[in-house]
Amino acid sequence: MNAEELAAQRITAIRRSGLLDKAGNEQFGHLTEHVRAALEVPVSIISIVDENRQVFAGHCGLPEPWASLGETPITHSFCQHVVSTNAILTVEDARLHDLVRDNRAIGDLGVVAYLGVPICLPDGQLIGALAAIDTKPRIWGERDRKALETLAKVVEKQIEVGVSELMYRSLFHDMQEGYYVASAVRDVEGDIVDIRFEDVNPAFQRLTGMTPETVRGATLSEVAPGVLSDMMPAYRSVFEHGEPIVHVNRATEIGGKWFENRIRRIGSDQIASVFSDVTARKLAEERLQKSESHWRGLFEQLEEGFILGELIRSADGEAVDWRYVEVNRAWGDLVGIAPSSAVGRTVTEVFSGAEDAWIPAFAEVVRSGEPLVFIRQVGETGRWYEGHAQPLDKERFVVLFVEVTERLKLEAELRDQQRQLSTIIDTMPVGVLLAEAPTGRIILQNERSQQLLGHDATAAQSVEDYAIFVATQHDGSPFDPQQYPLARIMSRECDRAKAEVLYHRPDGSKTWISIVGEAIKDLSGSLSGAVVVVTDISDRKMVEAEKELINREMAHRLKNMLAMVQAIATQTLRPVTEQVHVRTFEKRLHALSRAHDVLLHDNHDSAPIQAIMATTLESVAPADRFDLRGPRTIVGPKGALSLALLLHELGTNAVKYGALSNENGRVAIDWFIEGTGAERSLHLTWQETGGPLVTPPERKGFGSKLLRMGLAGSGGIDVDYAPSGLVVKMQALLSQLQQTE
Repeated sequence: MNAEELAAQRITAIRRSGLLDKAGNEQFGHLTEHVRAALEVPVSIISIVDENRQVFAGHCGLPEPWASLGETPITHSFCQHVVSTNAILTVEDARLHDLVRDNRAIGDLGVVAYLGVPICLPDGQLIGALAAIDTKPRIWGERDRKALETLAKVVEKQIEVGVSELMYRSLFHDMQEGYYVASAVRDVEGDIVDIRFEDVNPAFQRLTGMTPETVRGATLSEVAPGVLSDMMPAYRSVFEHGEPIVHVNRATEIGGKWFENRIRRIGSDQIASVFSDVTARKLAEERLQKSESHWRGLFEQLEEGFILGELIRSADGEAVDWRYVEVNRAWGDLVGIAPSSAVGRTVTEVFSGAEDAWIPAFAEVVRSGEPLVFIRQVGETGRWYEGHAQPLDKERFVVLFVEVTERLKLEAELRDQQRQLSTIIDTMPVGVLLAEAPTGRIILQNERSQQLLGHDATAAQSVEDYAIFVATQHDGSPFDPQQYPLARIMSRECDRAKAEVLYHRPDGSKTWISIVGEAIKDLSGSLSGAVVVVTDISDRKMVEAEKELINREMAHRLKNMLAMVQAIATQTLRPVTEQVHVRTFEKRLHALSRAHDVLLHDNHDSAPIQAIMATTLESVAPADRFDLRGPRTIVGPKGALSLALLLHELGTNAVKYGALSNENGRVAIDWFIEGTGAERSLHLTWQETGGPLVTPPERKGFGSKLLRMGLAGSGGIDVDYAPSGLVVKMQALLSQLQQTE
């Protein structure tokens, strides 16, 4: 070993010896007194040296605080040099000695003259030094050296005894089990009637609650009389025969705890016992015994058949049969045989026509240690059984099983139905896709969907794979795969979704398709999958394109016609002196034109009420002067034209006389739908605020007549000229407003 390895080995040996924990201990103090007397020195030490300090296993004459500390840092140690050289160190005057003249022990401890000899453990491991110290210069003679070497041998012998005692005392104190040494107590005839405790370890108190001071010197009858009669037969047997005994007893004086005692004789009249608290184990055993009948009852009440089987082998070790060791009531019910007639017999005896596969299958379970799930038929009974076999040990196994004859029959019928359904789906004129939740994996695709999409949709194993379905929107922009109805349903965004896209097939061809998806939920309401129907709408899209072209032409012609009407009216009404009426007429024509624009923008038959309002009012005042609040509502062409004229009339009046005639006034338009079915009606309120004081008009013209006609031309209007602002409430059946003819 190198120097570092030797040093590490030495430190390990010192720490294992326990001597470093003896700071201030006087077990070796008398030996240092001998050194001081023999060499006539004021100070003597037994120093144990580790990496950073020296610990005094014994000392006398040390000044304070070192005497109380029982150790010094390594900077104050002369003994470290004895250890490093494994030789005697002689210092006559430390202040002049090259090796130690800078050592701090000179100033702090008054060390001037020093004589130290090595001391070792019993195994020869060097651990420190025995040293004589003088506080003034001194010449050490041969007699001094011989005397110190002789005393060092005595110290080493004492250390050997101390280390051995320390080891056993440490074991004694560190034991988790209780330990005691006791002697026999005899009566006048010499019979053993009791024991007296001589020593106990710390665990004794932890386990029994009795302190060592109370127990040492006392008899068992004094500390725990209730266990004397139970324990004495075991003690007498050990004393008389010398054979160890394991005895379990319950101590009522100690909380009713159970103890397991391992008693051994160590002398003619002395025993030692190691004991442990086994209360938990005993209580568990009692609970187990009490519950055995309970579990036996449950075992008999199982609806599943139960088998505990044991393999039967031939002379060469091959499994040739197996025996029923245990079966429950359900076994008998399931196979139609009394359980009592099966226990102890083999499977081939109980079922003479049983298939040979029953034997090697369970033999393999035992051999491999792997469980087996099986569905098999017992030929003699014609019944099918599903079960789970589990190895128990090298020869035994257990089986739980149920009869599944009816289930298998139903499954066969279900498969037939599925085949029929699959045939129907394949012959449907629309594409059908079926996906499972939550992954979105497409698990079924009919032939029509493959024709429409141009490839196998079941390649999509998750929602992330929907990128294989490439499409564009009406404006030509790419369609986001996460917006497909199937993806939206799988994300729990909705239960039903629809999309119309221009689909790009892998072969480069394109076609317009409609995709409608519907969620599939289980009985608990959780999403289990979704079904998608794909329809080719290319013909419809072509018709819509043609219709849109026709409507654009109609819109163009209508605008020209309205422009012509306006021009004719302008020329005809030019002589009229009150041109304000002429301009009003022109504006009403403009309102009709804008209403037609809204109708023809997205849908040829109807338009959103919000769009009609915004388009009509933008010619009256800026949009930020209006507050539009209500649900999305679609109205037909007749309703759109009527609404446009009404709003234009109200807006024009608000600009002239009402809330829009100043900079601060506002108009709020609120609407809602009330009722169900054919009785659903639209309620609309026009309310002005922040305008000038309102007074009812003195005369009623065409505008008033237009208002009284209402939304559907049949009234249903209430006008309130409140001083704070005009309030107009209108209502009409939604069916009238949504008419397309």
